[in-house]
Parts: sequence; C-alpha cells; structure tokens
Amino acid sequence: MAGWDERYCRAPVLKTLIDPVDGVPRAVEGRHWVLPMIALCLAVSFSGLAFAWRLDASAQVLSKLEMSGELTKSSEREIGEEIDQAHRVALVGGAAKGIFLMPLALLFTALALKVAAWLLGKKLLFSQAFTIAAVAFLPIAVFHLLFGLVALKQAVVTVAMAKELVPSSLSFLAPPGAMKVARGLSQLDFFNLWSAMLLGLGLAAGTRLSRPRGLGLGLLLYAMLSAVQVGLPGLVGQGGPS
Repeated sequence: MAGWDERYCRAPVLKTLIDPVDGVPRAVEGRHWVLPMIALCLAVSFSGLAFAWRLDASAQVLSKLEMSGELTKSSEREIGEEIDQAHRVALVGGAAKGIFLMPLALLFTALALKVAAWLLGKKLLFSQAFTIAAVAFLPIAVFHLLFGLVALKQAVVTVAMAKELVPSSLSFLAPPGAMKVARGLSQLDFFNLWSAMLLGLGLAAGTRLSRPRGLGLGLLLYAMLSAVQVGLPGLVGQGGPS
C-alpha cells in the first residue's frame, strides 16, 4: 500500500484530478506547475490538430468567396487551392493554440489570481499563482483530449460541429434562436465548473483561506468571467448576436 501511495504522489497531474482535496494543496505547496502545463499544451495542440485533420473547409471557403463576390470568378483549381490553404492554416492554428496561447492564458490567469489575493489582503507568491492556474486548467486539458479523440472518430468535421462533438454544458436546453439564453447556459459547463473548483482549492492552499471560502472565491471568479463572456457580444454592436 505504501508503495502505491508513493507512486501515486509522483503523478501530480493524476493526483489533482482524482483526489483534488489532497492533490491540489500538494501541487501548490510543491510548485508543481511544469507537468500540468505540459499536459495542457499537449492536449490542446492534439485537439486542434485532430479537428483540423478531419476538417472539411469547403463550406467555409465557399461561403467566404460568395460573400466577397469572388466565387463566380474563381476556377475549380483556385477554389481547391483556397480549400487546401484553409486546411493548412487550420493545422498550424490548431498546433499554435496549445504551444503559444495556453502558456499565455496561464500567465494572465496567474496575474489575475495575484490581484485577487492582493484585494483580499492575502499573500500569494507568483509561483503559487502560476501553479494554481496550471492545476485549474487540467479539466480543460481533459476536455481537449476527449475532443481530439472524438474528432478523429469522425469521417469529416465542420466548424459548425465543433460545439457538438463533446457536449458538456446545458446550452442544449436553450430555445431555438435564444442566443443570450444559450450563451448563459453554455457557462454551466462541467469542465469549466470543475476548473473553478480546482482553482478555489488552489487559492485556499496558496492564501491560507478555508476550503469553503476558497471554493466560493473560485466560483465567484468564474461567475464574473461568465458574466463578461455572456454580456460582451451584446455590447460589441447592434449587428452582433442578441
């Protein structure tokens, strides 16, 4: 039993997902952010590459050419080249999202956590904040791993199918055409709420808050982010979705 426990503790990524109450504080105290960050970057890159590999970009390219008035002027060869180009861009973009965007997302999240701790009058080292961010993003890594596997199972995917491959929110309950309701329900997402709970446990460990207060703070921060995500499209302009 002791041997199993020792091996178990050497896998901080698995520990934080299976036993977060014990695993998250250990990760924060030990500054174990490297493996969670690598897992996140690899999962997101895999997800993007898998989706791009199965992507049928023809509908998107034809719609773009039609809107620009170039469809009738383009030959079949030129349209084929446009589709091939769109496919290559999707592959590069899928890989870049994990390699470049995810580390930046972790950095900005860590900075936001530092500000939140400062507002609470609590001390939080940046290395702890970055570890909390990396650990909190692990459920997102799980989602992208599942998303990539499901995408590879499809003969072909389209951009419109992206939100339907791994349904994890309550957005399907929204009435047809109710975009604001759909955006609100989409925030009730299993993986995002899982992340918010891990973030709350991490904050409790890093700032010495009680676990209930840490969990409450994590959910509050997620609720604030969700409110921005729901309301921002309606603030962009009258022509946007309502």
